[in-house]
Amino acid sequence: MMGSMRTNKKNQTAVWIILGLLIVGLIGFGGAGAGGGTIRTIATVGDEKVSVDAYAQAVSTSLNSLSQQAGRQLTALEAEQLGLQRQVMEGLLTTAALDDAAKKLGLSIGDEAVRQQLLATASFQGIDGSFDNEAYQNALQNARLSTKEYEDILRKQASRGFIESAILNGVQSQGTQTQALLSYDRETRDFTWIELTADALDAPVATPTDAQIQMQYEATPEAYTAPLSREITYAWLSPEMLSDQVNIDEALIQESYDLQPDRFNKAEKRNLDRIVFGSMEEAKAARSALDANTQTFDTIISERGLTAEDVNLGDVQIGGIAKAAADLIFSTNETGILGPVESSLGPAIFRVNAVLAKDVTPFEDARAEIVGELAGEAARRLVNDIVEDVDDLLAGDATIEELVRDTDMQLGTISLSADTSDGIAAYENFRTIANQSEPGDYPEINNFEDGSIFALRVDEIKQPKLRTLDEVKDQVILDWKAAETVRLLTKKAEELRDGLNIGGSFSVYAVNIEKNVRRSGFIENTPYGLLDTVYNLEANKAEMIAGPNSVFVARLDAVNAFDTTTDDNKALAISVQQRLDIQIANDLLSTFSNALRANADVSINQEAINQINAQLTGGYAGGHGGGNGY
Repeated sequence: MMGSMRTNKKNQTAVWIILGLLIVGLIGFGGAGAGGGTIRTIATVGDEKVSVDAYAQAVSTSLNSLSQQAGRQLTALEAEQLGLQRQVMEGLLTTAALDDAAKKLGLSIGDEAVRQQLLATASFQGIDGSFDNEAYQNALQNARLSTKEYEDILRKQASRGFIESAILNGVQSQGTQTQALLSYDRETRDFTWIELTADALDAPVATPTDAQIQMQYEATPEAYTAPLSREITYAWLSPEMLSDQVNIDEALIQESYDLQPDRFNKAEKRNLDRIVFGSMEEAKAARSALDANTQTFDTIISERGLTAEDVNLGDVQIGGIAKAAADLIFSTNETGILGPVESSLGPAIFRVNAVLAKDVTPFEDARAEIVGELAGEAARRLVNDIVEDVDDLLAGDATIEELVRDTDMQLGTISLSADTSDGIAAYENFRTIANQSEPGDYPEINNFEDGSIFALRVDEIKQPKLRTLDEVKDQVILDWKAAETVRLLTKKAEELRDGLNIGGSFSVYAVNIEKNVRRSGFIENTPYGLLDTVYNLEANKAEMIAGPNSVFVARLDAVNAFDTTTDDNKALAISVQQRLDIQIANDLLSTFSNALRANADVSINQEAINQINAQLTGGYAGGHGGGNGY
């Protein structure tokens, strides 16, 4: 159908952008079936089929996307734990259900609509704006798609779009719902509060009598019970313990400095956004609109269907962009709009968000830091070198004490409970292994992330035990005084609250006055629940809130309703209503799609899915077990 359109070899690369999702992972995933045939379909929904290629491509794309977000390549096990295959399959089944419904409803678009869609796709246009048919055909060939197959994909996308649009565009939430949400969230309070501490008492709390001490001790035995503990003997060797055995050659220090120019000799950079245009005339027109303030850089991004992430190049140095663009951008130290100028992708306008000056750290200033790093690496190697010797000793039934005698490891003991977090117990791995060990277990060599190694022995497990009053008497006295202080302050706060509620004042107390505080706000140095209490008060009424060592009294002075008349709040209401509409519409679309699947004849070939998973992940096949494992 598109054979008469003009071609342009220079635009072949751009085509990959629009068809990239169709190309990645499509080759080699048609696995052999149990009967020696080729598996091409992994599921059907009604009359619609989910192909092997579609599933393989979707899994590969999703895995790559998640890996980019994580900053590393995720493993097959991690992908399985995240439910990636299941999520991909659910999406493909939903798409197939919509395609099946559209087909049964007779929804589709004609050849001319497909043609116009291809013509309007910027990535298929040459420099002169005409369609680049040769690049288009080459991309389809690499994707193992015929022209008809790709055009069928476009038709299905359009047909699904009809259904989705009918649902999405038909939803409009009631303004009363938006008003109720904003009234709740944006309503504010003015209130006055004080904190009553021990200083507010008429006299200091007296020392408790023996009877009061005994009563406090018996009332809260959990506060004076020693927790379960493990009495542990351990051998430990850290890189720092071997630092005196490490000598760093001066040439190695210089070499390390020279090999890290990005760290110690940071080039001048610019943080850039870039919008690429089809022609210099189009770019100049956009620049004129920017200069005339009829458009902003951000509106141009939105109009072209792009996002901030699409146009941001990050921090770029002078050699990282085309020479003409670099000469212009690095000729000034100002931020703002520059261009149009030729870039590696064509005429472009740049926005300079930040200027990052050259940053050079002389060798003399960096030397101490480099020495510390190299010494640490060398010490970690020394520690690693003795691991095998320690393993051999433990295999020969060596005790912890014998490890210390025969190696550089150091001896230590610790009483480890849930409250212990100092020394070697600061390492989570030590606490985990210690809590999994029992008396009589053979010690094993273990390591920490910093390169340290250790082995431990549990000598005894002490069960929780109530300490005697003599052991904890000082703490009991402190606890009684704290409780008595709060009791007396509560009495004083109740008197103040009752007076405020009949029109009294805070009198001699220094007050804190808060204005326009939202229910989600934060008032420093106040107890949890203060704002909840304030929001439940009537105007000019007060309440008290007890803290651990003090008592608060708050009076509500005013309720400030959400103002619907300001321009900012009108815009906020429109934005909230639009988001509500989208949320409701998405929920309806999800419910509709699920209903289509529930009413359609759905068949899933789990064996085929497992074969594809194995190919995608180098032998690992997810979806074991019964049901729709995916």
